[in-house]
Amino acid sequence: MNKVYHPNIDEVSGTVCLDVINQAWTALYDLSNIFESFLPQLLTYPNPTDPLNGDAAAMYLHRPEEYKKKVAEYVKKYATEEALREHDQDDLSSSSESSMSDFSEDEAKDMEL
Repeated sequence: MNKVYHPNIDEVSGTVCLDVINQAWTALYDLSNIFESFLPQLLTYPNPTDPLNGDAAAMYLHRPEEYKKKVAEYVKKYATEEALREHDQDDLSSSSESSMSDFSEDEAKDMEL
């Protein structure tokens, strides 16, 4: 998952502010509408008056140039091909280490610790 610095998105969990969804939601939306219309609009036009990330909202309102710089840093750090490759390599190296949870209970019972 990519981290996003945005007033209406939780930086840690990626949760989108539900009030924003409720304001724009109609029964006509399907997943295609969400990904092609709603999310791009939300990313382009934040709603800082109803924030989920208060720090991002305050920066967006009071220091817009600093906000743009921080967003660009997040994109470079978390959403470029290079960042994604590094993340994939980290996942591979951590998944190659075995743990007891990789074995069934019967297999683990016979192993010496």
